[in-house]
Amino acid sequence: MVSFLYVERLILETLSRGISKFITATEPVCKTFGNRTTWLIYLGMNKNLRITIQVILFSLSCFIYSCFANPSLKEFQIPSQFGTIKEVFEPQNAVQRSPAIIQIQDAHCNYEAQKNLAQILDFLVKEKKLRLVMVEGGTGDVSLSFLRSFADKKTREEIADKYLREGKIAGEEYLDIVSDHNLELYGIEDPDLYDNNLDSFLNIEGYKEQGRKDTDNLKAVVDALKPLVYNRDLLRLEEKKKALDQKTMSLAEYCAYLSQVASGKGIPVDAYPQLRAFQESLAFEKTIDFKQADAQRAAVIKDLAKKLEGAAVKQLIAKTQDLKDKKMSPADYYDFLQSQVKDKIDLKKEYPQFEAYMRYVSSGRLIKAEELIQEISLLESAARESLFVNNDERRLSAIARSLDIIIRFLQLDLTPAEYAALQADRSDYLPSSWVNFLSDSCRRYNIAVRPSITGVIDDNFDKLDSFYKVGIDREAAFLKNIKQKIGAGRDNVVVVITGGFHTAGLSKLFQKEGYAYAVVTPAITKKSDPEIYFSVLRAETDRDEDVAESD
Repeated sequence: MVSFLYVERLILETLSRGISKFITATEPVCKTFGNRTTWLIYLGMNKNLRITIQVILFSLSCFIYSCFANPSLKEFQIPSQFGTIKEVFEPQNAVQRSPAIIQIQDAHCNYEAQKNLAQILDFLVKEKKLRLVMVEGGTGDVSLSFLRSFADKKTREEIADKYLREGKIAGEEYLDIVSDHNLELYGIEDPDLYDNNLDSFLNIEGYKEQGRKDTDNLKAVVDALKPLVYNRDLLRLEEKKKALDQKTMSLAEYCAYLSQVASGKGIPVDAYPQLRAFQESLAFEKTIDFKQADAQRAAVIKDLAKKLEGAAVKQLIAKTQDLKDKKMSPADYYDFLQSQVKDKIDLKKEYPQFEAYMRYVSSGRLIKAEELIQEISLLESAARESLFVNNDERRLSAIARSLDIIIRFLQLDLTPAEYAALQADRSDYLPSSWVNFLSDSCRRYNIAVRPSITGVIDDNFDKLDSFYKVGIDREAAFLKNIKQKIGAGRDNVVVVITGGFHTAGLSKLFQKEGYAYAVVTPAITKKSDPEIYFSVLRAETDRDEDVAESD
């Protein structure tokens, strides 16, 4: 979140377009009944009525506390076109009277993701009465709702959309500007840590370009050596992995290939339960006639509606509409449907394709995406190891993997897992340690290209590392400020928005503290342009300098 630095520009641009002040209409929160003075006198004189009202209010407060003190996330859903729920955690001993935390993994400066983030928040406001959104990149109240008074809704949408595309505001700020929701945007940064992180970033900018040239040279050398050093089976693995990365091969096809390699090399595929469940689900999918299953679903609902009564029929209609509106997951809907058809319809006999489809959907719920990806990576490593026939292949492969991580390290794009691996043995990730092997291999295979590096990455490794270390320190500050903020309120649900690197770290902290949370990722089909994000961060410093000079 960087928008607070652009507020002045946003106001000036809005005013420059000659917008008249927009005054939002307000409506009464409640209406008085009859003459209030007469009512109060009557209440004061009527002891029984007073006691009755006190009992009702006490009972109501107990009911509200029991409902909202520790809200459940078991049934939590968001429309699938806006995003995906990656993880849900509910502690056995939750923090008393604490809200559920919806943790949104931000994709900085990605327009599509930011628009979907705004849609998720809009949904939560309407469905969960969301009021508080906590964000990285700012401190204290960073709301932009005051900008609503400068323009009508249409103009606000036009200008806010422009700033969103340029990465100068984020999805939550876009919503705060264009909507009429009563939202509070609250920054959870420690200013000193944030400034240190920004200083680290700017320091990296000074040598990142030369670092890129070095890694480009090393990658060219590694790519030239692979066809000459690797055996045929190892090259085939490289081709398959490249096809997956370039989306010319599906994940299902890649998993099938890895399983085939593993089976041929005696690697126990059963040791990868998520992968096994994924493949079983794919095999099950091939047995279903989806067109027929869809037709049978409509028939089941119609048949069931005839056999239900009153409130049960209304519930069926409401749940079916929730499924159509994507407010309910297919798995939850079919679990509900299964409970309703019990003793009323023999699905397996009367509607076999739909029954099979319901089992297929339910089995898919057992697959956890993040664990599946981890297992695929582990199986890939095991398969690669089984294909090595000499140490040169093993050494070149290790350099290739380390180089990929160093490239992302330099781009400030490491995942927490990759950063942990880098910290485990830093010596494996120093480019200078690869040069002798690569140079010898180039001479042996008579390759004209040679490794040529300046040492800028090795020399600045600690400075690069400090960017990530300060980032981790910021997470502790996030938690401290989050606890302080939600401890002062009575919210049922709150949102925390941070970048992807912080998501896993904060999740662990929430677990340790006993908070219930769900991790949500906005829907995205296109990668972010990192240069937009970096230009925005650079602009922060330019803006700070302008302010300092004006002072």
